[in-house]
Amino acid sequence: MSDTPAPDRAARVIAENVYVAYCRQATVQVHPQEEQTILVRLVEAIRPQIGSSSPGAIIEAANAALSVWEQRDPDVRGPRVVSINQTDGSVIVG
Repeated sequence: MSDTPAPDRAARVIAENVYVAYCRQATVQVHPQEEQTILVRLVEAIRPQIGSSSPGAIIEAANAALSVWEQRDPDVRGPRVVSINQTDGSVIVG
């Protein structure tokens, strides 16, 4: 059994799913060295919103983290999160 609290695990699962969905449609390929940095930024943005009554807060947090990351490189563009299922962590981007 993991010692990681449930909200932390949920944030990590959602962040990983956001990252994978984003990378499928991004305009450039993400360098492997950047993967952990992006995931950490997504988890940091999403974690405070876990358990909120509004899934929109998680979506906004994830999209804000993606926007900040894209600002580092003008060639990087990708989709935004439009839906998140907090139960299983699934994500829809568009």
